[in-house]
Amino acid sequence: MKAKDPVQVLKNLSPESEAKGEDDDPSTSSKEPHDSYSELLATSQTSASTPPTMEDIDRWTYHTDLQTFAKSLQIAANAVLPNDRTSRYEKVSVLMLSWADEDPQLPVSLEVQKLANVFQDCYRYGVEQWKIPDENCHFELATKVMTFVEPRNDSNSHLKIVYYAGHARLLDTRALALTR
Repeated sequence: MKAKDPVQVLKNLSPESEAKGEDDDPSTSSKEPHDSYSELLATSQTSASTPPTMEDIDRWTYHTDLQTFAKSLQIAANAVLPNDRTSRYEKVSVLMLSWADEDPQLPVSLEVQKLANVFQDCYRYGVEQWKIPDENCHFELATKVMTFVEPRNDSNSHLKIVYYAGHARLLDTRALALTR
């Protein structure tokens, strides 16, 4: 049995598509979505020796909509799994991270749940949703991720995906800082 198309599943779940009653095809939209990854790639190709500045990174801050993410995920999955019958992985696990105290201006918990449903229902992956606590957040997060990605005997046949829903920025030291 072939897996469901995650883009179509998300379109059916999207309250915006029901409210608008329009086609969500970005090619027909009058407003082009801002693609921060493409902009990052273009900048890095034109100035390969100069890393992006903090101002560049702040300018790229953008909340990707779920349908755009699903399309990108499907393209990546097709690249890794060229056909729908065999996979080089025997098991796939997903760790979905979000903040326990989410930003009320950006309630990502709804999108995280929709994406978890796609991973579970369409792809049949094992999914764990974990909330990053307010207390000792960096220690707790590091411990959780390191435990999840810890190499085991099945490391070559077990794909592990870590998905983070939240803000992040690079510090002056080029270290990644995850923020609410």
